[in-house]
Amino acid sequence: MSVAILFNQKSTEEWFLKLKESMPNVKIEVYPDIEYYNEIEFLVTWKPHVNYVNEFPNLKVVQSVGAGVDNLLHTVLDDDVLVARIVDSSLKQDMYEHVLACIMASMKNIIPYYKEQKLKNWSSKKYLTISESTVAILGLGEIGSFVAEKLVALGFQVKGWSNSEKNLDKIQSFVGINQLDEAISNSDFIVNILPLTDLTQNILNQSFFNKLSDNTTIINVGRGAHLVEEDLIAAIDSGKVKEAYLDVFREEPLDKNHLFWENLSIYVTPHIASITNPNTAINQVVENINRFLEDKELLNVVDLKRGY
Repeated sequence: MSVAILFNQKSTEEWFLKLKESMPNVKIEVYPDIEYYNEIEFLVTWKPHVNYVNEFPNLKVVQSVGAGVDNLLHTVLDDDVLVARIVDSSLKQDMYEHVLACIMASMKNIIPYYKEQKLKNWSSKKYLTISESTVAILGLGEIGSFVAEKLVALGFQVKGWSNSEKNLDKIQSFVGINQLDEAISNSDFIVNILPLTDLTQNILNQSFFNKLSDNTTIINVGRGAHLVEEDLIAAIDSGKVKEAYLDVFREEPLDKNHLFWENLSIYVTPHIASITNPNTAINQVVENINRFLEDKELLNVVDLKRGY
């Protein structure tokens, strides 16, 4: 049995060295420098290419090094292949800090003031306070629930929408597609942290934006495929959306000619809201490799039918 590391858009060196150090008796290889592909049973990966599993005829486990797994599912997996993901406290904290930074920048008009500074304009703008601001969190999984609870602790009014019932203190919870409109109405900020599924793909669309209060701020840290890009631009032009903070995109890196670069109400970050830290995540990967070798149940296995 061998373990392979297959990363796209991410360096493998640190992961390789840490796995070798943690598991000196396990054969660790880095794609495409694989000695015998038929010996690879455990794949540690991030954004693999299409049909990647076809290169490993005896693959048993696909271990994502991120919290999401939708980047693995462009290829059909056999029913006997397990998919696991990372659930890490540092990922949750990083996401919370990024979301909070976006909310606070929007509340206090930090970027608009910077633009005024470049023009040497001295003009005041209306701002919000924490206590009068309502945040709707789309997606109350491990990360979404953490972000929601942290925002409540700061004094925000927080609503949450998810596919299943949640019981979170001081957070108004809405469930299922029939309650989506109620969840997003009368909100100052919409934060999307949903997994990408058939239900949630393209969920941030014209119909969605039309149901918002005027001048709502959108923060998308879920997946690029959640957002219908042309509908967002139209919503900004109509005044439904005040501004959008986008960290994820349908194609990454974002094309140099994309309209988002030039839109003065859209703020782009390069998928950095929450990055897996090998120092904290490596232990989960090592644990799952050991569990696999000992024929034990793996940690954080994903239900592929649900997509999370």
